[in-house]
Amino acid sequence: MSGPPSVNDQAPSVLQSRARLLEMASVFSELSDGTLRALARRMRPVSLAAGETLRLGAQGGDLVIFLATGSCEGAILDAAGKVVLTRRPKPGDLLILPAPRGSDRFVTSIHGLSDATLLTLDRDGLMEALGADVEAVSIGLDKLWEQELAAADAAQAQEAWRAAAPIAAFFSAKGGSGATTLAINAAAALADKYPRQVLLLDLSEPFGHAALLTDLIATGSIAGASKAPLADFTKNLRGAIVNHRSGLGVLPATLRPEEVDLLNADLTTRALDVVAPGQRVIVADLGTSLAEASLVVIERAQCLIVVVPPEIAAMTDARRALAVFRDIMGVPQSRIEVVLNQRSPHTPLDKAAIESVLGRQIAVTVGFDGSKPEEATLSGSLAIQRDPSSYIARGANDIARLIGAHLKLKL
Repeated sequence: MSGPPSVNDQAPSVLQSRARLLEMASVFSELSDGTLRALARRMRPVSLAAGETLRLGAQGGDLVIFLATGSCEGAILDAAGKVVLTRRPKPGDLLILPAPRGSDRFVTSIHGLSDATLLTLDRDGLMEALGADVEAVSIGLDKLWEQELAAADAAQAQEAWRAAAPIAAFFSAKGGSGATTLAINAAAALADKYPRQVLLLDLSEPFGHAALLTDLIATGSIAGASKAPLADFTKNLRGAIVNHRSGLGVLPATLRPEEVDLLNADLTTRALDVVAPGQRVIVADLGTSLAEASLVVIERAQCLIVVVPPEIAAMTDARRALAVFRDIMGVPQSRIEVVLNQRSPHTPLDKAAIESVLGRQIAVTVGFDGSKPEEATLSGSLAIQRDPSSYIARGANDIARLIGAHLKLKL
């Protein structure tokens, strides 16, 4: 790894492919073409033979490692040498991130399953190439490593609990109803009781924002895991879960709009069967989607939360959706709960009028909270953490208790 790179290593075609690889990684995706090429010039290939293992401690010299060719398995081991988390990346994936600052609680390793080539970028090369962008990228890399540690903690917490988790689903017939915000904060309230055992499944198509709104960096998805060989599906799917410091796990269904076509009923069923064991509850954010994936979740959900703002169009659409759930899908009425989310300070209809339009009683009313949900997101925290006395926080806790009653959870 010492000495100047070879001529072929710096060929324009090689640098272009490496820059594209960097661009596909979320933490580098916003960098300019010039910065990406500067980073690509500093990347070095490392050969990993089949059966060989590289171990990296908290003070490893290489900060960023990609899998270029071949196949390998990344693992996180605890201080006793026990493997607590494994994943099998695809060529092009960001493979492992030794902690830039941290304790020696965990050791990371890379095991060659076949002859493989890794592309590494050391700390000095990263600092030199990034220039003014170094702080933003450093924060992103730190977040990724924190997510790795949280994933290891979650794996340990879930090991002793193998029962399949019940599902609570959030649906809204109209975009902008606040269903995602409520789903995230209600899930966080549940995770406060069952840390590392509550999973938020982001099935909002085609643009899911659960990871963004929880200040997490999505590294994989259900659709992405399906592209790997069938034998690697389970590990890749579990590796796609990113963990929030509140104890909440988030699993995106897709990372890009073009992946929506991959998300069919069969894939969603397989994904649920993989992630349900070890969790106490799965909270699914369906957004406004009634596509195959969402219908599978609705059919399996023990509790369906329908979020409605006090707007004529939204209530009309919600009434139609409730009729579909009742008359076409046969969802028992006892499983459905309506949540009224006051998205404006003044509404023309009172609660009784809204219940009359919907033909359903409202289980929880969430008061108007102004810009507090957006302010919490901008500050990198959840509304339920930033201001526990806010309307959104109180509403999320009420919804969590409602879910707990349906799923017979001890809250």
